Amino acid sequence: MNEQCDNKDEEAAGKQEKVKQKLRWLRSHPEVTWSGAGVYALSLIVAAAIALASWYFWPEASLPPEQNSASTTGGSAAATNADQAKLQEVQLRYAKAAEYWQKAAALLPEGEKKDRAYYLHEAGYNLYRISRYSEALPLYEQSLALYQEINDRAGEGMTLNNIGLIYHARGEYDTALKYLDQSLDISQEIGDKSQEGTTLNNIAGIYDARGDYDTALKYLEQSLEIRQEIGDKAGEDNSLNNIGMIYQARGDNAKALQYYKQSLAIQQEIGNRYGEAVTSWNIGWIYKDQGDLAKAEQYISRAVELAKAIDHPSLKEWREGLAELRAEIKGR
Repeated sequence: MNEQCDNKDEEAAGKQEKVKQKLRWLRSHPEVTWSGAGVYALSLIVAAAIALASWYFWPEASLPPEQNSASTTGGSAAATNADQAKLQEVQLRYAKAAEYWQKAAALLPEGEKKDRAYYLHEAGYNLYRISRYSEALPLYEQSLALYQEINDRAGEGMTLNNIGLIYHARGEYDTALKYLDQSLDISQEIGDKSQEGTTLNNIAGIYDARGDYDTALKYLEQSLEIRQEIGDKAGEDNSLNNIGMIYQARGDNAKALQYYKQSLAIQQEIGNRYGEAVTSWNIGWIYKDQGDLAKAEQYISRAVELAKAIDHPSLKEWREGLAELRAEIKGR
């Protein structure tokens, strides 16, 4: 069973690498022209590649409210390990953080089920962050069982959402939908609008992955409406961006720009420089595709400027893209 799970993790990583290879090939063959089905196929590749190159993914993990580890009755050993886990997270050492969360969970007394569920969930989430899905899944499942045992419906809904993300990442879309639908039912039952908006967004991601853009848009529009209703600016930003990505994949650049620019305005309002960099890059490439190189240079140069300031992982690639664009402008 573990070997089968490991193979699925490797397969998911392999699919991402194939998309990156296709993007590199397309950029190195500017003479290629596309029409008909070719345009549709290219749009799918570009949409996936944007997400990968920009590190701006569909899924949104749900996190529980942070608990004060010092307040647990499990004694100083569990609390110390929980604090160490948080320190490792700050340092981006997610595998190590997962180890400390598991140690903290093991040190809790039998009766501390809510804290144990939280610690196990955090261990799973940190492993999910580094794509160690086969290890994250059983931790989430243990957490889910505890939340169900103590009738913590919010914790249950949150964990069902995150289990769905693992199956999404592994390409098991039917199973992912099963968990996401359960999460959605619970969030609607208990009136958790924030979780509902998140899960609607993630369900849309499944339909997007299947190429069912109409259904994906239906869920995204519901997610967007909820997030605007509750004033969730970060969530609204993500929903707008994802809607833009769908329109871009369909070749409707005018609609894509409309949503990207709304997303960009929110990112600038809330100081989300990481998101602003990504959206600026995406807008720039649309203008480049439309032949408006001056506007493309404006947005792509802004993306590079921000990427340099925040040490964005795509900085090298974006600098190369900006250099190519400027060379094209100079050659005109």
